[in-house]
Amino acid sequence: MIKVKSFTTQLKIFHTHLELEDLDKEVGDFIASRGIRKVISISDSSTTGNSGETIGLIRVLAYEEPVAGSREHYQEQIESTLNEWGKEIEKIRKKADKLGAEARGRYREQIEDLRSRQETAKNKLEDMKRTGGEAWEDLRSGAEAALDELKKGVEGAVAKLKKG
Repeated sequence: MIKVKSFTTQLKIFHTHLELEDLDKEVGDFIASRGIRKVISISDSSTTGNSGETIGLIRVLAYEEPVAGSREHYQEQIESTLNEWGKEIEKIRKKADKLGAEARGRYREQIEDLRSRQETAKNKLEDMKRTGGEAWEDLRSGAEAALDELKKGVEGAVAKLKKG
């Protein structure tokens, strides 16, 4: 979906360069925070005062909005998955607590490993939240790999509990 966003700034005599830098930063931050990958156009128009002097600038950004698999939606999915696996780890811990001392010790090591994997995945998610653009795509791959490792570990622990 194509969207348009306008940014404005008031121009003060002898400060224009700094105001334009601030406007550039605002636009850049907007693009990065939204995970926008395709900018269609950027245009500037000036606003004038009663006597025709330039008093402000309007910058219009036309961009393609990320599809349904947008950054925020994807991050929510990862958080949800992490919460589900956290609940599974807790179930495993409760079942392991009911076992004998030797078996409980083996499962505690495995549970600690799972918690470590969960923490790694959480850290990758936090990194993703702070990053934009192409770096976000790289972090997304890392987060997916960390989630996959956590999933394998939880599924392995559940399978062992069912057997024993």
